[in-house]
Amino acid sequence: QSLIFMIFLPIFIYLFNFIWSMFKGPVAEKNPWKANTLEWTVAYPVPHGNFAEIPQVYNGPNEYSNPKVKGQDWVPQSVQIESDG
Repeated sequence: QSLIFMIFLPIFIYLFNFIWSMFKGPVAEKNPWKANTLEWTVAYPVPHGNFAEIPQVYNGPNEYSNPKVKGQDWVPQSVQIESDG
């Protein structure tokens, strides 16, 4: 009986957490991981071809800790970084 309890208790906890989160959990923001790549700019539901219009790319996918960007540690590829001068 102890073995059955050890097997089914984690499964029950997982299922309870999954079902609770689906109905009562908070809704995640559009880009919860603050990722820089273009797929995080797409609206939901995703349009045919992934983008409603071809996005303009200004930065590389790993534009973290840019000294020109103030107030955040990341900048998406589709946002132009202000240049000096």
